[in-house]
Amino acid sequence: MKITSRMPRAEYDAIDALNISRLKEVKRSPLHFKHLLDHPKVSDPLVLGTATHVAVLEPERYASEFTVWDRMSDAGNACPRRGQYWDQFVALAGNKTILSPEQNRLANAIAAAVRFHPVANQYLETGDPEVTLEWTLSAELGGRAAKGRVDWITRVAGKPVIVGLKTSRDCRHFAFSKQAANLGYHLAWAYYADGYKAIKGVEPKQVEIVVEAEPPHAVKVYRITPDIIEQGREEYWECVKLLAECEERDEWPAPGGDAEEDLTLPTWAYKQESDIAGLELDTAA
Repeated sequence: MKITSRMPRAEYDAIDALNISRLKEVKRSPLHFKHLLDHPKVSDPLVLGTATHVAVLEPERYASEFTVWDRMSDAGNACPRRGQYWDQFVALAGNKTILSPEQNRLANAIAAAVRFHPVANQYLETGDPEVTLEWTLSAELGGRAAKGRVDWITRVAGKPVIVGLKTSRDCRHFAFSKQAANLGYHLAWAYYADGYKAIKGVEPKQVEIVVEAEPPHAVKVYRITPDIIEQGREEYWECVKLLAECEERDEWPAPGGDAEEDLTLPTWAYKQESDIAGLELDTAA
């Protein structure tokens, strides 16, 4: 069991252990988990998201990791990514990721918004980025090897804090809470909390820095409360236990199993009687 900062992504991916991104697929269905296990997604990371994380959390790496294609034609238009000048640029770029001027501008604008936010910056003044956690799940969960990769770990008033960074279309409470629930962020928060505690023996505080991807890049910092952690823990534990059952039986059911069921529409799709009409009030003058 250990904690490692700045582990290269390829090295992290090579660790043979359960991670929360894959485990969350069990929540959708064991069939989806098995498909992902047998057919790992091979896709390039979102360029803007990666650039944003580096700009915010590791700004000293930005210039060595990214370069900008900003060549303009004689007419003042952006040159396309093809032709001899593009080929030369790619060759000179080497292993650097090539950004458009807009991607570069957005990444740096988002980083500035986060770093100049007084609450967010107090968590980012000191700490370690891209921290890998390696631990063993409890015996109740089969003692599996587990791993996780958190955005940032710091200490505030002598206590450990796991800091997450998310971009969002809308950082307001009602919007981000919906995003968190839909994407299963609460499972990850609980998973990381349990991993840190298994390694260090103490429960960390957790906060999520949420920044809007579009200008004016509003920033909000949310404390992840114990009730959210408990809900996430309950759900990811259920996923681990279901995964063990599926592995033992070598059965991987689809969502809802094979049973036929009635379809219902969402509540909002049904015409609703007004509350006042239902009271049968006398409206005569």
